[in-house]
Amino acid sequence: MPTLGIIGAGPIGLECGLYASQSGWDVEIFERDRVGAHVRDWGHVELFSPWRLNRSPWSEEALRDTGLTLGHPDECPTGREFVQRHLEPLAQLDQLAGSVRTGTEVVEVARQHALKDEYIGAEGRSGGPFLLHLKGDAGETYARADAVVDATGVYHEPNGLGPGGLKAVGETSHRDRIAYDIPDIGGDDRTKYCTDTTLVVGSGYSAVTSLRQLAELRRQEGQPEIIWLRRHPGAPYEIIDDDPLDQRRDLSEWGNAAARGEIDGIVPAVGIVESIHSESTDGPLEIGLDQSEHPSLQVDRIIANVGYRPDNSLHRELQVHQCYATEGPIDLAATLLGGDSTDCLEQEAAGADALANPEPNFFLLGAKSYGRNSSFLLKNGFQQIRDVVDGLLPEFDAA
Repeated sequence: MPTLGIIGAGPIGLECGLYASQSGWDVEIFERDRVGAHVRDWGHVELFSPWRLNRSPWSEEALRDTGLTLGHPDECPTGREFVQRHLEPLAQLDQLAGSVRTGTEVVEVARQHALKDEYIGAEGRSGGPFLLHLKGDAGETYARADAVVDATGVYHEPNGLGPGGLKAVGETSHRDRIAYDIPDIGGDDRTKYCTDTTLVVGSGYSAVTSLRQLAELRRQEGQPEIIWLRRHPGAPYEIIDDDPLDQRRDLSEWGNAAARGEIDGIVPAVGIVESIHSESTDGPLEIGLDQSEHPSLQVDRIIANVGYRPDNSLHRELQVHQCYATEGPIDLAATLLGGDSTDCLEQEAAGADALANPEPNFFLLGAKSYGRNSSFLLKNGFQQIRDVVDGLLPEFDAA
């Protein structure tokens, strides 16, 4: 039986493992942390997409067969609920018994029989298995696989705060006072943000989610003061007519109101963080700005919701053709960049051909396949899984 190595035990990794095992593959899923580790990091946040968009038909059927009560299709779970009611039960299914190896990091992937610059465009490239360099509590070792799926996502690789996508001067040395995720401001992180001033940087849905939590904390405690820094003026969120996702519409309307200065305690500003400096470990952070009417700001903490990028060092020794703008696979990136709609719900899966790349039987799936493009939805990832398992791996005759 052929072996499919899957890197990452998040939603796409687990869904892919289940679908592939049902199709006759011997599956190994490698996860450097816990099942759903990235989702756990924002477990307090409610998704604006409902259950029906966040689980596949095959996992839904498999979980229902175990007697598990599934969340209502139209309800939106929190990240924590998603892990507890879907990802953890998924990893415990009989079909994946013994297949999920947590605490096992894949450091790099290569071809056992070939260097990166060998068999360029030649059939011999697929003449041997992949070699996965593993590191875990028991030390280092190799694993072999006939095909590999990288479903590690992008959440662990935040963009820099500074100009041109660089880290701001001083950003690394003040990392302990910068959050690159959505902090649990109403829960575990509450005391951190009962401070004089918090700076939120970014203009996506993560930024407005952080702002709403800070605004609620201010309503309850009378603090903090909140500065919202964006690179461009104007309304940052598109209001979609008859938006089927109520939470997305509410976030967009609230965010645009905050950008107009209509939300108490939130001061909108336009500029780019150029430097971060403090005279002491607990003193205020002096924020130097570029292209702003304010030369500098003083804050206590920073929430940097500035997006994420893929870590492509995993497949450095493989022949993967990347987009020079998004760092996703070139054919998929071209399809996404050429689309007419800005609504992620209207986005269709790009098809099997867009997922192929020069390295035979190696695939980037899920959020990582979109690179720096943040419009990925799980429903498109489920179609990617079908395309790969059903259409792009015929030579092993897995069924």
